[in-house]
Amino acid sequence: MTRATERIGRSGEYLTCSVIARETDTVTIMPHGSHADIIYEYDNQMYRCQVKTVTHIEKGRISWRFDLRKGSHSKTRKYQDNTIDVFALVNLKYQNVFFLPFNNCKYLQYSVHDHVMKTVDSIQSFKDAMESMTLTDGRQIGISVHDIPLPEMAVNS
Repeated sequence: MTRATERIGRSGEYLTCSVIARETDTVTIMPHGSHADIIYEYDNQMYRCQVKTVTHIEKGRISWRFDLRKGSHSKTRKYQDNTIDVFALVNLKYQNVFFLPFNNCKYLQYSVHDHVMKTVDSIQSFKDAMESMTLTDGRQIGISVHDIPLPEMAVNS
């Protein structure tokens, strides 16, 4: 990974921390190589967040596409169950964060239409994601990305 790519990823993590910090006192970026990028507390529970950051729409597309896999140097690129709780999909062009709860996520990519990404309220997206997760003993149960109400025009792939 180039230094420029690392800076893009790190800036997405800091933006995500800034959003989460508006709703909780405990939020921290984890060291490189950890299973999650950010750990935070919400309603007396600890959560793990994986940040995915993009800077532009790919040529020929109308949506922001996020790769929901681990980095290319990992043995298995798919996140295992109970390793993360939520994805933070960061758009650096608009300085927005779209939060997507993770539980048995079957998608390897997730797309958000440009209009949705441009107008998303990052803090409300965070609150909506947290409200949509049901927790028992710190683990998510019974939530699938198929069950989460998405803003109009958000698309999965």
